[in-house]
Amino acid sequence: MEPTQFYRLTPREFQILLSAQRDRMHDDFERAARIALMHEQAARAKKPKLSDLYQRPTATHNDEMLAEKAREAEHAQEWLDQYVFEARE
Repeated sequence: MEPTQFYRLTPREFQILLSAQRDRMHDDFERAARIALMHEQAARAKKPKLSDLYQRPTATHNDEMLAEKAREAEHAQEWLDQYVFEARE
C-alpha cells in the first residue's frame, strides 16, 4: 500500500485491514499446525495411508450437508409460521 493510500484510510477502514491481516496470520498458523500434526501422525503410523491423514469432502457428503441445512431451514420456517406479522399504520 502506498503512503497516500494509507493516509486516505479512515480509522475504521484501517481497523478492518488490521483485522483481516490478523485473521490471515492465524489461518496460516492453523494450516501449519495441521500440517505438523499430519507429519507426526504419518511418522508414527506403520503403514500410513492418505485417507488416514486427510479425507477430501465428497459430493455425497456435500449433498447430505445440504439436505440437513434444508431440513433446518424448514424447521425454522415452521417455527416462524406460528407468529403473525402485521404492518402497523
